[in-house]
Amino acid sequence: MIDAYDLLAAEGIYNITWDWPIFFSQLFGFGVIVWFFWKYIVPPVKRIMTKAQEQVQKQLDDSERAADRLLAAKQAYDSSVKEAQAELERMREEARVDADRIIAQMREAAADEVERVRKQGREQILQFRRQLIRDLEADLSAAMLALTEEKMREHVSTPQARAESVEKFLEDLEALANSAPAARPEPRTGWN
Repeated sequence: MIDAYDLLAAEGIYNITWDWPIFFSQLFGFGVIVWFFWKYIVPPVKRIMTKAQEQVQKQLDDSERAADRLLAAKQAYDSSVKEAQAELERMREEARVDADRIIAQMREAAADEVERVRKQGREQILQFRRQLIRDLEADLSAAMLALTEEKMREHVSTPQARAESVEKFLEDLEALANSAPAARPEPRTGWN
């Protein structure tokens, strides 16, 4: 294979020579371009870069502050949740205590009501008993009077028993009249 360098050198195309005035003018042009860049392009780019770095730094600082605030907010949230749970537990306990107290009051009120109803029932039973006794006594008295009257009528139904009864009544009246003072009025009887 033929080397490409040798081929170019053989034809005279690749013949490099130094042309010093062109080299220095190009070097001078390159220096002017570098100076122009350094004088007019680099400072604004540097300022822009500095501003960009400052903005990035500010954003990083803001991000850190936001992260700190987020952490503080998370801690406050966790704290609030714990407080809310504690408050809920306290409220549940208060509700349980209130419910127990209300149940105790209701039981006490029910016991009082039961006792009042029992007392009232006993009083009514005693009233009914007294009324029943009065009614029975009245019925017994009426029955005894009716029975006594019937027995007396049977006993007085004969003329001889009537005569004995009238004589006995008259003797009792005479004895009563003799034992009483003269001013005393004579008793009336229903037999006349």
